Amino acid sequence: MFEMGLALPADLDAILDLYREAQAWLKSKGLGQWQPAGVSQVQHLKQVRERIERAILTGTCYVARQDSRVVATLTLDEFADPEFWAPEDRPEEALYVHRMIVSRQAAGRDTGKALLDWAAAEAARQGKRWLRLDAWQTNHALHRYYVRQGFRHVRTMNYGHRGSGALFEREVGEVSSYRS
Repeated sequence: MFEMGLALPADLDAILDLYREAQAWLKSKGLGQWQPAGVSQVQHLKQVRERIERAILTGTCYVARQDSRVVATLTLDEFADPEFWAPEDRPEEALYVHRMIVSRQAAGRDTGKALLDWAAAEAARQGKRWLRLDAWQTNHALHRYYVRQGFRHVRTMNYGHRGSGALFEREVGEVSSYRS
């Protein structure tokens, strides 16, 4: 299917291409997710580029390659956004998925499921109990997708300055076996 590995600095442009593709697709669906808010598209993409570059340099950005082509990406780290995850959630017991993107060409082939299973296995390997993520509040199709992948909806945080805030978690013991 594909091979998972750490993203390399040389992968930055391919990851940004995935982001732009996902951004256009989300916009075509009428969703505000990943659309610039209060800044130009150029400035927005510059900010995204900086975040992805930082994740690559810190070793938390991963890519899925198929025939040596980047077909998906995610960032997996211990960053529990304090606006979303409170101390009583025990944020230290989880790894967090950020910016998971599957190319439109690889969509519909369980690539996302395999990425999430891989991330859950990595969380278990690191001794974590949970795999967590936050999703765009109004992307209900994405919420249903995460539930189908074994996540439970924890709560939705509504902030005027953020579109994300639907919080999901999955016990890593619920992982199905990952195959690449």
